[in-house]
Amino acid sequence: MTLERKIVYFEAPGEENTAAVFTSAKERADELGIKHVLIPSVRGVSAEKALDFFANTGLTLFFVGTDPARFSPETEKRIADSGFKLAFYKQVDYQYTDEVKNAFRRFGQGTKVAVEVTLIAAQEEIVALGAEVVALGGSAKGLDTALVIKAATSDEFYELEIREILCKPRKTKT
Repeated sequence: MTLERKIVYFEAPGEENTAAVFTSAKERADELGIKHVLIPSVRGVSAEKALDFFANTGLTLFFVGTDPARFSPETEKRIADSGFKLAFYKQVDYQYTDEVKNAFRRFGQGTKVAVEVTLIAAQEEIVALGAEVVALGGSAKGLDTALVIKAATSDEFYELEIREILCKPRKTKT
Protein backbone atom coordinates (compact mmCIF):
# COMPACT_ATOMS: atom_id res chain seq x y z
CA MET A 1 0.00 0.00 0.00
CA THR A 2 1.22 3.49 -0.77
CA LEU A 3 0.19 6.75 0.76
CA GLU A 4 0.55 10.03 -1.05
CA ARG A 5 0.48 13.17 1.05
CA LYS A 6 1.25 16.80 0.49
CA ILE A 7 4.22 18.22 2.39
CA VAL A 8 4.42 21.98 2.74
CA TYR A 9 7.93 23.37 2.37
CA PHE A 10 8.55 26.91 3.52
CA GLU A 11 11.26 28.85 1.74
CA ALA A 12 12.93 29.70 5.06
CA PRO A 13 12.41 29.19 8.79
CA GLY A 14 10.50 31.82 10.70
CA GLU A 15 7.42 33.03 12.53
CA GLU A 16 5.62 33.92 9.29
CA ASN A 17 5.02 30.17 8.87
CA THR A 18 3.19 29.72 12.19
CA ALA A 19 -0.40 29.97 10.86
CA ALA A 20 0.29 27.49 8.07
CA VAL A 21 1.89 25.09 10.57
CA PHE A 22 -1.25 25.24 12.74
CA THR A 23 -3.46 24.58 9.70
CA SER A 24 -1.39 21.57 8.60
CA ALA A 25 -1.32 20.20 12.15
CA LYS A 26 -5.07 20.51 12.66
CA GLU A 27 -5.98 19.02 9.28
CA ARG A 28 -3.76 15.97 9.75
CA ALA A 29 -4.74 15.46 13.38
CA ASP A 30 -8.38 15.42 12.28
CA GLU A 31 -7.67 12.99 9.41
CA LEU A 32 -5.78 10.55 11.63
CA GLY A 33 -7.88 10.96 14.76
CA ILE A 34 -4.88 12.27 16.70
CA LYS A 35 -5.87 13.95 19.94
CA HIS A 36 -2.62 15.65 21.05
CA VAL A 37 -0.80 18.60 19.52
CA LEU A 38 2.53 19.45 21.18
CA ILE A 39 3.67 23.06 21.03
CA PRO A 40 7.00 24.61 22.04
CA SER A 41 7.01 28.25 23.12
CA VAL A 42 9.95 30.11 24.65
CA ARG A 43 8.17 33.24 25.90
CA GLY A 44 4.51 32.33 25.33
CA VAL A 45 3.86 34.05 21.99
CA SER A 46 3.42 30.81 20.02
CA ALA A 47 1.42 29.38 22.92
CA GLU A 48 -1.00 32.33 22.78
CA LYS A 49 -1.43 31.90 19.03
CA ALA A 50 -2.01 28.16 19.48
CA LEU A 51 -4.61 28.71 22.20
CA ASP A 52 -6.50 31.02 19.84
CA PHE A 53 -6.16 28.81 16.74
CA PHE A 54 -7.03 25.50 18.41
CA ALA A 55 -9.87 26.87 20.60
CA ASN A 56 -12.94 24.62 20.52
CA THR A 57 -11.32 21.99 18.29
CA GLY A 58 -11.42 19.16 20.82
CA LEU A 59 -7.65 18.71 20.55
CA THR A 60 -5.53 18.45 23.69
CA LEU A 61 -2.63 20.86 23.63
CA PHE A 62 0.61 20.39 25.56
CA PHE A 63 3.08 23.24 25.80
CA VAL A 64 6.81 23.10 26.44
CA GLY A 65 8.79 26.17 27.44
CA THR A 66 12.48 26.55 28.10
CA ASP A 67 12.59 28.48 31.35
CA PRO A 68 9.79 29.73 33.63
CA ALA A 69 11.65 33.03 34.08
CA ARG A 70 11.33 33.72 30.33
CA PHE A 71 7.72 32.54 29.93
CA SER A 72 4.80 34.96 30.19
CA PRO A 73 2.97 34.48 33.51
CA GLU A 74 -0.27 35.61 31.83
CA THR A 75 0.12 32.93 29.17
CA GLU A 76 0.97 30.34 31.82
CA LYS A 77 -2.29 31.20 33.60
CA ARG A 78 -4.27 31.11 30.35
CA ILE A 79 -2.90 27.63 29.57
CA ALA A 80 -3.88 26.39 33.04
CA ASP A 81 -7.32 28.03 32.81
CA SER A 82 -7.84 26.27 29.46
CA GLY A 83 -7.18 22.92 31.13
CA PHE A 84 -3.93 22.25 29.27
CA LYS A 85 -0.51 21.44 30.66
CA LEU A 86 2.79 23.29 30.43
CA ALA A 87 6.24 21.90 31.22
CA PHE A 88 9.66 23.49 31.08
CA TYR A 89 12.22 21.26 29.45
CA LYS A 90 14.95 22.19 31.90
CA GLN A 91 12.77 20.77 34.69
CA VAL A 92 12.02 17.42 33.03
CA ASP A 93 14.28 14.42 33.58
CA TYR A 94 14.94 13.06 30.11
CA GLN A 95 17.97 12.26 27.96
CA TYR A 96 18.55 13.51 24.44
CA THR A 97 22.19 13.39 23.40
CA ASP A 98 23.89 16.17 21.50
CA GLU A 99 24.74 13.74 18.69
CA VAL A 100 21.07 12.91 18.20
CA LYS A 101 20.06 16.58 18.46
CA ASN A 102 22.62 17.48 15.80
CA ALA A 103 21.41 14.71 13.53
CA PHE A 104 17.83 15.99 13.70
CA ARG A 105 19.05 19.56 13.11
CA ARG A 106 20.13 18.43 9.63
CA PHE A 107 16.38 18.37 8.89
CA GLY A 108 16.02 21.75 10.60
CA GLN A 109 15.95 23.09 14.15
CA GLY A 110 12.15 22.64 14.15
CA THR A 111 12.55 18.89 13.62
CA LYS A 112 14.89 18.66 16.60
CA VAL A 113 12.43 20.63 18.72
CA ALA A 114 9.40 18.56 17.61
CA VAL A 115 11.18 15.34 18.62
CA GLU A 116 12.19 16.91 21.93
CA VAL A 117 8.67 18.05 22.86
CA THR A 118 7.44 14.54 22.05
CA LEU A 119 10.00 12.98 24.40
CA ILE A 120 8.99 15.43 27.12
CA ALA A 121 5.25 14.77 26.64
CA ALA A 122 5.84 11.01 26.95
CA GLN A 123 8.24 11.46 29.88
CA GLU A 124 5.65 13.60 31.69
CA GLU A 125 2.93 11.01 30.87
CA ILE A 126 0.90 13.58 28.93
CA VAL A 127 0.74 11.15 26.02
CA ALA A 128 0.83 7.37 26.10
CA LEU A 129 3.86 5.49 24.85
CA GLY A 130 3.26 4.57 21.23
CA ALA A 131 0.51 7.15 20.72
CA GLU A 132 0.65 9.25 17.58
CA VAL A 133 0.92 12.98 18.18
CA VAL A 134 1.35 16.03 16.02
CA ALA A 135 4.48 17.76 17.29
CA LEU A 136 5.43 21.27 16.27
CA GLY A 137 8.80 22.97 16.26
CA GLY A 138 10.47 26.20 15.37
CA SER A 139 13.85 27.58 14.44
CA ALA A 140 14.02 30.93 16.19
CA LYS A 141 10.73 32.76 16.52
CA GLY A 142 7.39 31.17 15.77
CA LEU A 143 6.80 27.71 14.38
CA ASP A 144 7.87 26.25 11.05
CA THR A 145 7.71 22.48 11.43
CA ALA A 146 4.95 19.92 12.04
CA LEU A 147 5.52 16.17 12.27
CA VAL A 148 3.41 13.14 13.09
CA ILE A 149 5.42 11.21 15.66
CA LYS A 150 4.91 7.93 17.52
CA ALA A 151 5.68 8.94 21.11
CA ALA A 152 8.36 7.40 23.31
CA THR A 153 10.33 8.36 26.39
CA SER A 154 14.05 8.91 26.25
CA ASP A 155 14.52 5.54 28.01
CA GLU A 156 12.77 3.90 25.06
CA PHE A 157 14.07 6.31 22.42
CA TYR A 158 14.45 3.57 19.81
CA GLU A 159 10.63 3.24 19.84
CA LEU A 160 10.13 6.86 18.71
CA GLU A 161 9.19 7.14 15.03
CA ILE A 162 8.84 10.20 12.85
CA ARG A 163 5.93 8.92 10.77
CA GLU A 164 5.11 11.96 8.65
CA ILE A 165 6.53 15.33 7.77
CA LEU A 166 3.63 17.75 7.42
CA CYS A 167 5.68 20.89 6.88
CA LYS A 168 9.19 22.23 7.37
CA PRO A 169 11.50 24.88 5.98
CA ARG A 170 13.65 24.01 2.96
CA LYS A 171 16.53 26.06 4.35
CA THR A 172 17.61 24.76 7.72
CA LYS A 173 19.61 27.83 8.77
CA THR A 174 18.49 31.42 9.08
